[in-house]
Amino acid sequence: MKRLLIVCALALMLALPSLAAASGHVTSIWTYNPAAGEFPEGIAVDKQGNIFVTMAPLGQIRKISPEGTETLFYQLPAGALLTGLAVDAPGNVYVGVFAQGADPGGVWRIDRDGESAARLPGTEKIFLPNGLAFDQQGNLFVTDTYVPNSLPPAGAIWIIPRGGAAQLWLQDSDLLGGVGGVPGYPPLGANGIAFRHNCLYVASTEKGLIAQVPVLPDGSPGALSIVAQGPDLFMIDGIALDVHGVIYAALIGQDRVVAVNPASGIVTQLAGPADGVDGPASLAFGTGGGERQNLYFTNYAILSQAHPGVLKMDVGVPGMPLP
Repeated sequence: MKRLLIVCALALMLALPSLAAASGHVTSIWTYNPAAGEFPEGIAVDKQGNIFVTMAPLGQIRKISPEGTETLFYQLPAGALLTGLAVDAPGNVYVGVFAQGADPGGVWRIDRDGESAARLPGTEKIFLPNGLAFDQQGNLFVTDTYVPNSLPPAGAIWIIPRGGAAQLWLQDSDLLGGVGGVPGYPPLGANGIAFRHNCLYVASTEKGLIAQVPVLPDGSPGALSIVAQGPDLFMIDGIALDVHGVIYAALIGQDRVVAVNPASGIVTQLAGPADGVDGPASLAFGTGGGERQNLYFTNYAILSQAHPGVLKMDVGVPGMPLP
């Protein structure tokens, strides 16, 4: 465990140089019609540069090609509220589905052609699957934003081994639990998640923090610790990492996209309402030549119902490569 903590600490020190380069102009990639219920939540980019976006209330995954054409990639069953997305090395798409404990809730895998889908075994036990992140071995980590009937409210992280069934990996109330302060929602805890150098980084929405947890050699979790916390991170949603370990965060309740220096905890705003940011929910770096420095994010816009869409900005640093 001590060696892993040293590796994580080294990753934090290496994160320092990239913050100076983190700036860029926000560009709109795609706009959606709020009157049609088009509210994009999750986002992921595959190795070919295709952008996948969840239309949360519609149960749809849309695909935006590198040429800028949008198509319906897959339609989930009725009653599915879609959350986060992830893409594996072959290009298959994974999506979190919230259905209040009933079918079709869980994590679904859609083949890369969008022709077939299946719910991963054991994921029906996850109450509110939200953020998804792969490690280098192909294990999929999934945040559960609220564990029902937990007192105090807890959030959790599940692991889905490659080819295996979902298992509860970590449950925590202090850092990953919500407080129940958003009317109409359960307590909002563990949300965005990202993996780098044997460490998971997890956003906790209502606690306004980013936590770090080492993945030990036997695959179990190490001790949780706080990377950054404060009002500048309140209502944090999705996160993404660049190659230096700087954390980029979507603040859905503040209409801001920020960069977080994990060594110091300093939060730097990259874009806000004046740049067209409206309820950002998820982020993903581009792939391929000329795109790896572009940070894509969704305007969920579920509160304002004004400007849902997909936007991008050049942050000057490449994102972590896909596993």
